[in-house]
Amino acid sequence: MGNKKRMIKMFSLLTIMFILSFSLNVNAEGGIDNNDYSNEVVPGHEKTERWSYTSSINSYLTIDTNGSSTSTCTVTGYQSLATKIIIYTYLQKYQNGSWVSVDSGSSTFYSWHAAIEYPFSVYASWGRDYRTYNSIYVYSGDSYEHINAYSNVHHYHSSSDSSNCIS
Repeated sequence: MGNKKRMIKMFSLLTIMFILSFSLNVNAEGGIDNNDYSNEVVPGHEKTERWSYTSSINSYLTIDTNGSSTSTCTVTGYQSLATKIIIYTYLQKYQNGSWVSVDSGSSTFYSWHAAIEYPFSVYASWGRDYRTYNSIYVYSGDSYEHINAYSNVHHYHSSSDSSNCIS
């Protein structure tokens, strides 16, 4: 009889746990948010976070044949929420196994949209890798969110001549 009572108690306990877990899940579940991309997998990024005030960010680096580099960054906030955008842009060079900032600039926009085209004063060195790192603050009144955005990586050299080119 002892085993039967123990099994009944175990079954009762499991039943209560099942009912409680089901009721907690039902209560915790809200409406479906079609703008929630928090589980989206993007190649190169393990998880994409949903932004509160920002709709999109685009970041580019161009380097011309003379080694002159320009950062282009556009930020679009939600028109009804974003009131100010600050963009700090950094030209980064890959050396000794890490990215090092070699020049920088910034701009502030009192709007829901911002676009900068910032020419750096430092010229690219032959055979080196470069990118831009953008530290972006999007405000809604006194509240803000901070987003980091990186451009594509450029390996600076001529496509027809790779002499003295460091990989």
